[in-house]
Amino acid sequence: MPESVLVFQCFTELGNDNVSDHFAGFKYGLMKNVEVGFDGGIFPEKAKEENLVLQGKIRLELSDKLALGLGVTNLGDRGRAGAEFPLAVLSQDLDFLRVHFGGTSQNDQEGFFGGLDKTIKFLDRELMFRSDIIQVNNQNDTISSLGSIYEPGDNFLVESWASFPTESGKEETFTIKLNYVIKFSKKVSLKCKLLF
Repeated sequence: MPESVLVFQCFTELGNDNVSDHFAGFKYGLMKNVEVGFDGGIFPEKAKEENLVLQGKIRLELSDKLALGLGVTNLGDRGRAGAEFPLAVLSQDLDFLRVHFGGTSQNDQEGFFGGLDKTIKFLDRELMFRSDIIQVNNQNDTISSLGSIYEPGDNFLVESWASFPTESGKEETFTIKLNYVIKFSKKVSLKCKLLF
């Protein structure tokens, strides 16, 4: 994520017997190739509580078209959020599409993941098609997904994807995420960094 960019996010997950789960959060480009963020559930069902989790990622540019991403997500109350999700991923730009391959050492969920994405122009705006697959349940099952990211207007992105788990008893889900992007000047950005 670019430096000095703040993204507010709100997303809804549909499925699970037609019960919707709602989440909100933000991520911020703290410096070049470094981002931090928070997100959590909102409007929880009865007997459930809001749960805020932290994430952080760093991108290391190995060449013009190859990068290594390192990060950890799901940092929070283990009792409600579960174990942290450390990850490492290599991303290669092949010009006609991008390829990603990585893995996680999350407790009891160690495994690999991979993905593809392709960006085109649609109505003079960028439209990305993406797909990925990840091993879960101690590498006994997978979750694959297909989706897109579109920029319908300045500072506004819409993401949507469908997820298809192979684990018995798990249902397909559909997620839609709205992103509002704020780009700070360097002067304003410095003030923001001092506040964090």
